[in-house]
Amino acid sequence: MKKCANCGLESPDETMSCSACSTDAFVSSSPEALGHIISPAEQRFWERMTFRQFAVILIRVQALWFIINAVLEFADLLERLAPGTQFSRYEYLILFRLGFNGALAVFFLRHADRIVSWLVKDIVPKKPTGLDTDETAG
Repeated sequence: MKKCANCGLESPDETMSCSACSTDAFVSSSPEALGHIISPAEQRFWERMTFRQFAVILIRVQALWFIINAVLEFADLLERLAPGTQFSRYEYLILFRLGFNGALAVFFLRHADRIVSWLVKDIVPKKPTGLDTDETAG
């Protein structure tokens, strides 16, 4: 199938001009024309993937970034401490950042759905309540 570049109507690959707007500019929507072929299972996955699920994945990737930062802070702390040495202010700061990054990672992993809901709460239009409509006045 190919899609008309002007009106978006899908037509068979053999069609020479669009039946709706008579233009001959088409964009092919087949995977072969796009330069890659995906398996049917992967195609079904991407057809079912919603924006919300994608946003949750991105937030969980952010949690992975916090985990990596925590591991790097821990490695820095181990490098600075020799056996029998005291913690200085800088080591306490590293320890704080390690705990903070770890806590943020856990929070982002556990509450990714709530974070997405909170981020889009002002974008999604609110449903009018029964008191706001004219139906209750009559």
